[in-house]
Amino acid sequence: MNPSDLRENQQIRTEFGFLLLDKPIGMTSSDLVLKAKKTLGLRKVGHTGTLDKAASGLMVLPVGTSTSFSQVFLGKDKEYEADVQFGFSTDSGDREGLVVEDWETSKIQKWYEESLPKLEEILSKVSSWEEQIAPEVSALKVQGQRRAKLFREGISVPPSIRKIKIFEFAAGDFCPEGFKLKTRVSGGTYIRKLVMDIAEEAGIPMCLKSLNRTKVGKLKLEQADTYEALLLGKAIIHPPEEILDIPSVEIPSTEVKDVFHGKKIKLDWIPAQEFLLTSPEGEILAYCRREGLPGSLSYKYLKVFSKI
Repeated sequence: MNPSDLRENQQIRTEFGFLLLDKPIGMTSSDLVLKAKKTLGLRKVGHTGTLDKAASGLMVLPVGTSTSFSQVFLGKDKEYEADVQFGFSTDSGDREGLVVEDWETSKIQKWYEESLPKLEEILSKVSSWEEQIAPEVSALKVQGQRRAKLFREGISVPPSIRKIKIFEFAAGDFCPEGFKLKTRVSGGTYIRKLVMDIAEEAGIPMCLKSLNRTKVGKLKLEQADTYEALLLGKAIIHPPEEILDIPSVEIPSTEVKDVFHGKKIKLDWIPAQEFLLTSPEGEILAYCRREGLPGSLSYKYLKVFSKI
């Protein structure tokens, strides 16, 4: 087999699954998706939630027909580690934004000596916060335009208020330069906005000096390939059954073709609101959603996966 045939064969074989990548600082999420497509010769790569350009860490990129599962990851809990800087702030809350305040060292030191107990009290209550106003500098869109663009053009738009859940929040290693934090939050929570809100209550400008995403649901950063491995074409495309945390129902081999033809299979039970139909060999045949109340055996196909 010549190299071009081998490459084409590998492309067909791997056009289904997930890349786990450690996004480097300074690259947008879209840049990483495009680089994965080009380097690995993939036709379709999506993402399951972006990371800011100034952030690093775990990104889960669905490949080919696995993009049907992108929404599954958007609501997953996310875990982050961050360094927070005292006395400096930007309009975005991270190092990519336009500078808003930059205090002298002596002013920061005075605040630190007088107000650290107040800050510690504020931080002890962060885990109870249940709402967040999304940052003005964000990729969220208002009537088709990004909030960041409208904000920097001086156009006022209504705030985007979001429900959030902070499952874990720990801060430590305090010094006059700043502190470290580790948190596990619901999907869609902006860590840089948490820091901006903490800063407002504490009476001192703050900014994310670094942000690293360490977990998405059950998936850990340690499982991810490095950006260097991606550039060398060595990034692994993980099979869906290794990545997805969705219950499945195995159907008899005699009914597999019916699923591929879009025919509903009569089921004796449905394990959850969303579930997979699999063959006896473990092949994912369809992604389904129950219709009706819990206990109902009626369902619809969200996606039927053609046999590769």
